[in-house]
Amino acid sequence: MEVDIKDEASVIAPAAAGFWRRTAAFLVDALLLGIVGMLAGWALFDVFARMGGYGRLLGFIVALAYFGMMNSARFSGQTLGKRLLRVRVVGQDGSLLSLPKSLLRYCVLGIPFFLNRAPIDVAALPTPFAYGLSLVVLGGIFSILYLYLFNRRGRRSLHDLAAGSCVVTASMPVGLVKPAPVWRVHLVVVGVLLAASAALPALTGPLAQNASFAGLLSAHKAILAQPGVQNAQVVHNMAFGSDGTASVKSVVAQVSLIDRRTKDAALAEHIARILLANDKTASSMSAIHVTLVHGYDIGIASSWNAERYRFTPEALAADGAATASGSAK
Repeated sequence: MEVDIKDEASVIAPAAAGFWRRTAAFLVDALLLGIVGMLAGWALFDVFARMGGYGRLLGFIVALAYFGMMNSARFSGQTLGKRLLRVRVVGQDGSLLSLPKSLLRYCVLGIPFFLNRAPIDVAALPTPFAYGLSLVVLGGIFSILYLYLFNRRGRRSLHDLAAGSCVVTASMPVGLVKPAPVWRVHLVVVGVLLAASAALPALTGPLAQNASFAGLLSAHKAILAQPGVQNAQVVHNMAFGSDGTASVKSVVAQVSLIDRRTKDAALAEHIARILLANDKTASSMSAIHVTLVHGYDIGIASSWNAERYRFTPEALAADGAATASGSAK
């Protein structure tokens, strides 16, 4: 089949897969991987739970194998979702992607999202790693979403640019359609997003000097040091008045446990006392909330058991005084 292409853009535009068709294909693939992940989690719940943050690495490897293989020439550039929606991935010259390029394509797409919720203590990272992590995660996610939404000519996002690929309708013969060039303004915006993301740690660094934030960091480290604690998140719950002023109303801790001790009220109270001792602002708050969780998150699926506990600084202080009085007697 010979086609006289006088204007490449006129051929590229109708051939590029539309936003909704491409999104639907991805949702189908995500659903399929999610079902696989949930079935594996049902059989290996405790194994995944003990993996902690490394579970997301396992999920990434599974997703990389699926998208990397299926989007390559070995499977005609089509995942199951793309086959259902009748679209495919092609390369720079219009041919199907080689396996290495297809793997690269998904790495650029998947790494920022799988790292996004990984339990990494950014405050403990050396400065260069913190900058790099912010660049990869925030810069990658913002750039991917921006290009996917606003680069209407060809709908090529960051991972497509890295691999020299595009997603086209499956009805177009392989080799006929080549990726459309990206408008330079989009590239400038992506550059700004990446630069701003890389510089973000320098802007947030001074927050660590704030007394309130320093108290949260101290409490976070103390909780992580407790036996059986796998990960923890500690934040201040803000409330806004009718005049727009913000005030801290409570401190909230979510503690991930290695074992199934979510119904351990004594442990929750112990965590609350740690918060009270390390976060100097906690004593003036209305409540201290502690959530004990046990479960897994492998990126493509997650499952958690959780128990929530509420304490007041006054009750904790009174119990502590009563305990101290009893010990003195």
